[in-house]
Amino acid sequence: MNRDRVVKLKDIADAAGVAVATVSAALNGTGTVSNAMRERVRKVAAEMNYEPNMAAKLLKQKRSRDLGLIVSDLPERIFGSGYFMPMISSFIRQCESEELRCQIEYHDPASSKIPSLLVNGLAGGVLHGGTISPAVRKFLEENPDFPFVALEEESRYNLLSDYELAFYKAVQYLTALDHRRFGLVTGPLEYRRQRQIETGFLRAVDEFALDYRPDEWSVRLPLKEDAATTRGAVEFGRNLFSRKEFPSAVICSDGRAAKGILYAACEAGVRVPEQLSVFACSSQAEAEQSFPTVSSIAWNAPEAIFRGIYMLKTLIEGRPLKEPQILIEPTMTIRETTAKHIGSVSYTHLRAHETEAD
Repeated sequence: MNRDRVVKLKDIADAAGVAVATVSAALNGTGTVSNAMRERVRKVAAEMNYEPNMAAKLLKQKRSRDLGLIVSDLPERIFGSGYFMPMISSFIRQCESEELRCQIEYHDPASSKIPSLLVNGLAGGVLHGGTISPAVRKFLEENPDFPFVALEEESRYNLLSDYELAFYKAVQYLTALDHRRFGLVTGPLEYRRQRQIETGFLRAVDEFALDYRPDEWSVRLPLKEDAATTRGAVEFGRNLFSRKEFPSAVICSDGRAAKGILYAACEAGVRVPEQLSVFACSSQAEAEQSFPTVSSIAWNAPEAIFRGIYMLKTLIEGRPLKEPQILIEPTMTIRETTAKHIGSVSYTHLRAHETEAD
């Protein structure tokens, strides 16, 4: 072999018949390759006269104080997001408070490329937010002991929000305010959060014997583009408030849908919250950028990141996790769109009452 040629990790991977990620983990002392595989890779590297550069030598000295965050979604869904921006902010703040070094990497979930934070040894462990790509899942299958904790996604170690409990409590709260008629605006059931919200809502409706007419008072929106989502909720709201009877409370599984319902209510002359209460699954920023401000259930980013970093540090230190999956209750905030029910809600009757008052 030509000794002047620089041997790369890919060369060793090809010679050993393994993935580049496996070579990186074996040579840098990261990941979870077996001892036999580590020795095999190192033997091949030695035979090829592989000489790690200074950066690689430093990677061997990585400690558990180097954490990474992978943000995986479409770019247009990340910037300004009520989910990803609190995640990034909470991650940075928590790392600073614990004097941890941190790195953040964007990853396209449609890409076949493995995120650098998983293979270059720059992070002792990784938190992952957003869709886990097939490439990442394959890496985790090949490196099952790599310290990896997922946020709101199914994985060996993860943190999930208990939206079912949160929305059960939201309906319970509205019921205590004398609301008996409920509407529901939700999204595709392929998403865990949407399934949980609907399950919690229906459980409360059943237990409290509430009036819910799914054929008339509910809609399932695609929840894709912002404008289309809001427009779909407006159209549903227009149809809803044109009926002789309609709900006194509407639960929305998306903040954009809540804005559409509020617009349709205003257009129809239905006063919020006097005649209609609205509750939404929405971030604090999104809920407060509406008028009136929306009562909401929000992902508890600070708590999730705090618990996630603790899980990572435990895994990095090689200690077993007593709870590989942790459920976190989202944060409920009461704002201007909820109030005590004033009586039977009938659009026709309300308009007649207003005419008599004039």
